[in-house]
Amino acid sequence: MNIIEIFLTGFSLSLDAVAIAVAAGALHKITPRHALKIALFFGGFQMFMPILGWLSGLWFSGYLTSYGNIIGFVLLFSVGMKMFLETFKKETKDEIKKERHLAETKTLTIMAIATSIDALVVGITFNFVSVIIPVAVCVIGAVTFALSLAAIYVGEKFKRIIGNEIEWLGGLVLVGLSIKILLS
Repeated sequence: MNIIEIFLTGFSLSLDAVAIAVAAGALHKITPRHALKIALFFGGFQMFMPILGWLSGLWFSGYLTSYGNIIGFVLLFSVGMKMFLETFKKETKDEIKKERHLAETKTLTIMAIATSIDALVVGITFNFVSVIIPVAVCVIGAVTFALSLAAIYVGEKFKRIIGNEIEWLGGLVLVGLSIKILLS
């Protein structure tokens, strides 16, 4: 793979993370620290998962390609439905005071894993193509980091334009992504 092919692969792999980053920016008040955390998680997982896939090689490739989409579906669908259903729930005063958002480590880890399952599969294919692994994973991680960081601020702009009604839409985006993963 040449550098352009690696860049395009990184761009393609980042799109699910970018969609969630837009939702993060639209749904919650994101500080610069939270924006960096979200982008680092997505970029980091997109960088780590191809390495894991490459290392797993031929031993687990059949299992991962068979069940990776189901794992991604379950993780994203669960988070998306939770977000969607919470928009209809009346919150108590204590719940309103507690800031909940996608920058919470547990939620962010689940979403980063779910959006990087395809990167794991791409890593498996690295066993069958000529590629310099450190270069490939660094480019994939950097592309995802940069695009996710920018997407957070794009989502923030959407919230200013549309208002708080976008929260239920963010949950539906995650559910839609989970269905896309299941069907692919």
